[in-house]
Amino acid sequence: MRLMSAKAMILKEAFEFAFSALERTLEGTDEKEYTYRLTEASNDIQSILNHLSRMTNLNIPRIIKGDFDYTPDHWPIDYVEHNYGLDRLMGDIIEGKEKVLEGVAGLSERQLEEVMPLMSGHYPRKIGLFAYIGELFHHRG
Repeated sequence: MRLMSAKAMILKEAFEFAFSALERTLEGTDEKEYTYRLTEASNDIQSILNHLSRMTNLNIPRIIKGDFDYTPDHWPIDYVEHNYGLDRLMGDIIEGKEKVLEGVAGLSERQLEEVMPLMSGHYPRKIGLFAYIGELFHHRG
C-alpha cells in the first residue's frame, strides 16, 4: 500500500474540516428554516444543499478522477430540479464526502500537480480541489 502524499493529506484534512463545519452548521435545522427565503431572490438552505450535493458527488469527483463526464451510477440526471428533504440531501452529501476523502487520499504528488482544464483555465488538479474547499466553506453559512 502506498503512503498518502503530504499534499494529499493536507487536502484531505481540509475537506474533512469543511464537511464537518457544514454538518455543525446544520445541527438543529428544522423544516421551516430549511425552506425559508429571506427575500424572493435569496436561496434557501434546501437549494444550497442541493448545490453542495452536486459539487460533492459530481464536480469534485470529476477533478479527482480527471474524468469530466463522470456521474455516479445512481445519480438522477435531473437532480437539480428536485426539492429533496434535508435527510436526503445530507445523506447524499455524506455519501459523496466519503468518496471525495477516499479519492483525495489516493492521489499522488504527480496527479495533484497534473494540469487540467478547470472552469477558469488550465491549472494543477490541486488548485481545483482547493477551490472546492473554498466553495464548501463559502456555502456553509
